[in-house]
Order: sequence, then structure tokens, then C-alpha cells
Amino acid sequence: MLTQDEGEHLMKLLEAGKIAIYRTPVLNRIMAPRYPLKINPGQLCAMLQFMDATSGSVAEVGVAQGNTSVFLLEHLRTTGDERDLLLFDTFAGFTEDSIAHEVNVRGKTRTELDKFRYGDEARFKANLTKLGYDRFSTVAGDASRFDWGSIAPIGAILLDIDLYQPTIDILEAVYPLLESGGGIVLDDCVEGTSWDGSLHAYQEFISKHRLPFERVGHKGAIVRA
Repeated sequence: MLTQDEGEHLMKLLEAGKIAIYRTPVLNRIMAPRYPLKINPGQLCAMLQFMDATSGSVAEVGVAQGNTSVFLLEHLRTTGDERDLLLFDTFAGFTEDSIAHEVNVRGKTRTELDKFRYGDEARFKANLTKLGYDRFSTVAGDASRFDWGSIAPIGAILLDIDLYQPTIDILEAVYPLLESGGGIVLDDCVEGTSWDGSLHAYQEFISKHRLPFERVGHKGAIVRA
């Protein structure tokens, strides 16, 4: 146990170290500000609005490292919302069926889709638990084959799975189960990228259901209940 004087001395040393790092070329990159999330603020705002307007299930589909998961969990915690956040991922990259459709039907190359294989469900859960979160559940596997009716009504879903087939399947499964005031926020709805399967699935879906194209952020889109 440090004495008060020792504690104050340590704090001064730490502060002096921060000053040195902040003002030293190259080292100052450690403390340089940066936006840490891959999801745009506009998309996150839309997701929070859907969450706050509903009481149904909340989910993120495609969690990667979990940075956005932390953002959503922190919102639930700081607003006193006692719902669990459902976190879906294969934790092993894209499924073979989804990749085959992109390659054989949509003309993509397998190399550009060979991503996100670093995932590990146990490590992911441990990382969130270490940050103090416990109101979450992970669902490992192909989310397009999940029984979405088992968690209805659904309040808000962040859908970030990039490829056409799982995106269209989940949109069709979830849309009838959305609670009034809720919705789905999609990522990667931009033409001409490796991940524009999300955009094409979204366009097909809203055309079928006579819904408007609603852009959020510079690369997201939404479906309202």
C-alpha cells in the first residue's frame, strides 16, 4: 500500500510521462486522437434511436473484435437498460455458402473475401467480461439460419455481415418481427466495394417491400418497422 506522499509522487511521474509522450515526435502517435470504430456515427445514432424507442431484443450481427459491441453495451448500461445484447458471429470468417455465392454469382474473388478468420468466441466473451460487461450473450454460427422468431419482438439490429446471401436472408427473417419504432441498421451499403453484397441485398429487399432507401452515415442504411 502506497502512502499518500508516494501516491502523489507516482501520479506526478505518470503525468510527466504523458507530457513527454504527447510532445515527442513519433511517440506522440500513442496519444493522438482517432476514431476507433468502423461503424459511422450516423449509423450508431440510428441504432441507439431504435434501441431507446423499443423494448424488444437488441442484436449485433457480425461483431469482429467487439469495439461496436462495447459501444452498444455501454449505452445499455449507462441508460439503465436491462436487456441483454445478443452478439452473432461465426467467429471463423464468412461461411462457404456465402463466399460461393459471391464468387460464382456476383463475380467476386475468394481472396478479397478471406477475412475475419481470427475470431474466437471464448476470447471475445472474456474480453467483454474483463471490461465489466455481463448483460450479453454470444451466438456462434450462421446468423441467417438462426430462429429469429425465438427472440421476437425485435427492437434493434445492427447488421454488418457484408455479403449478399446472409444479408437478404436475415432482412427477410427479421423484418416481420420488428417492434413498432424499431429497425435494422446495415453497414457497407456502398457500390463498388468488396462488400457491396450488403447494398445489393438491401436494394432488392426495399424494392420488394416498397420501402424507401434511407441512408445513414456515408455507408449505412436503415429499414424501419
